[in-house]
Amino acid sequence: MRNLVHAALIAGLVAATPATAAKLTPEEQLAKLTAGRTAGKPVNCIGQIQSTESQKIRGLAMAFRQGTTWYVNRFRGDCPSLSDDTIVVTKSTLSQMCRGDIVDLRTAYPPMPVGSCVFDSFTPYTLNKQ
Repeated sequence: MRNLVHAALIAGLVAATPATAAKLTPEEQLAKLTAGRTAGKPVNCIGQIQSTESQKIRGLAMAFRQGTTWYVNRFRGDCPSLSDDTIVVTKSTLSQMCRGDIVDLRTAYPPMPVGSCVFDSFTPYTLNKQ
């Protein structure tokens, strides 16, 4: 039951990627997301409830916004099945997403598995002070 709640939370948080983002490479998408921000020391876990927005960066990473900070997770060994059309389902039994948690990827309809990936550390990107 808890997995379903986490799946719904992640699916609800993942915003649709704008059409212009599809023209950018994954690295360009990540650079655009983190522009004007400084990378901090990676952390092993972040709270799911505190994440108010998330973005998928196809095949490369997921980013979760908490306040003005983006936490970027590049996955262990990339995540080639991650795309704009996949639904992300976490298997965490806690209220946190942590390094080592498995992420299952599914198609929206019909709901079929397309792969899985493993979270690595979450790198916080905070706004540069002016």
